[in-house]
Amino acid sequence: MAVGIVGLVFVLLATTFVLGVRRHLPPGIMKDIRAGRTARHISDPDARLKQYLEARYGAMDVATNREKMFLDFFDLNHIKALQLLVKYSPEKHREENILAMSRWVQHYRESMTSEEHSDLKQKLTGTAGETMLKQATAQYNSQDVQYRGQTAPVISQLLQTLYSIQH
Repeated sequence: MAVGIVGLVFVLLATTFVLGVRRHLPPGIMKDIRAGRTARHISDPDARLKQYLEARYGAMDVATNREKMFLDFFDLNHIKALQLLVKYSPEKHREENILAMSRWVQHYRESMTSEEHSDLKQKLTGTAGETMLKQATAQYNSQDVQYRGQTAPVISQLLQTLYSIQH
């Protein structure tokens, strides 16, 4: 009987702990973790990123999937999830993953069709778009300086893309 009570208390404590941890994780991070798992053993950083993106968003030759991925850079919860992914990714892959993402953003900008460009411009302008960008900027700036320094190549490409869309 005592063993049963101790076991029940243990299960309740473990459940409370797991629920408490999940409450502090950004929504949607499990999608990122699952996608990251599918790519973790790929040695080439661009191939690893491609596998991650396709597991997370679907085929990257589909314009709506590419746009969703790009817009997620400005989603507050996704910004938090990306910070956690960078923080806990293997150190030997961290810089190369960031540079691969930077190249992806650059390629996205350079390969957008005029229709994709117009669609994205419509989503990023106006009150809703400006609010989204301001909130994303504030969230990114609230993160530690080391993370911001590490991810500067991606941010640079994002800013160039935003500029090209707005002008």
